[in-house]
Amino acid sequence: MRYTPIILFAIAFTVRADDKDELKKLEGDWEIVAVEAGGQVIPAGKGVPEKLVIKDGKLTGFGPEVKLGTDSTKMPKWLNMTFARDGKDTTINAIFELTGDKLKISMPLAPKKGSGVAFENKRPEGFDTKDKPEMVIKAKRAK
Repeated sequence: MRYTPIILFAIAFTVRADDKDELKKLEGDWEIVAVEAGGQVIPAGKGVPEKLVIKDGKLTGFGPEVKLGTDSTKMPKWLNMTFARDGKDTTINAIFELTGDKLKISMPLAPKKGSGVAFENKRPEGFDTKDKPEMVIKAKRAK
């Protein structure tokens, strides 16, 4: 029992270090290949941005600047995407997968304005959007 706080601190420190490493792996310029929403694929350049930049734990190029946080202990890996809205921080519960030079980010899709449907912000469980209010960004590392 005497060592429990030390062990818990060591585990917490390791997770934080791993998550910083995870964010480092995501850094760079990314070319958007496609965006999929509700099972429909939208090719890059057809109404979606063509590029994302991740630097210093922030994502730009897809709306407002977004602060990123990861939890690599979860599977699929969690990505918390926080941005300022109406003077306060809003966090979107997302997941991501990095395989070589390919990145996928899946996030809940906000309902259309005026639809009367509440935004649940439910973290996706995978990267299939068919019949789900979710969006997946597919990107490759820019050369």
